[in-house]
Amino acid sequence: MKIESGHVKPGIKLYLSDGESEGMFGDGKWRLLKSIEEEGSIRKAAEKLGRGYRKAWGDIKRTEQSIGRKLVRKTRGGPAGGTTELTDFGRELLAGWERYREAVLKDIDGAFELYLAGLLERNEDER
Repeated sequence: MKIESGHVKPGIKLYLSDGESEGMFGDGKWRLLKSIEEEGSIRKAAEKLGRGYRKAWGDIKRTEQSIGRKLVRKTRGGPAGGTTELTDFGRELLAGWERYREAVLKDIDGAFELYLAGLLERNEDER
């Protein structure tokens, strides 16, 4: 089987670990925070991402416990529902993760190009 140029791309799963909880923060929780910031609601953010509300809220609580800082601030609402916003720390974490993620992905792309892309793009006759 010949791998065509441009079809193979590197991938990576990014997360932070404290040694006990592997997934204390990673791309999934980053997407959740980003969605909460956009939607103003955990429920709407969870729906947008195809997750259940209880799972989303549980993920936030576990991350807050692991990090020891609040990520969101909830305001109860009446019939119209409440709102959820990121704390200052939550916004800083979101922005920091975005910069970190971008830098790591750039480094991975460079390493892939340097060490593997040409190798994987050679056709069978060149081996």
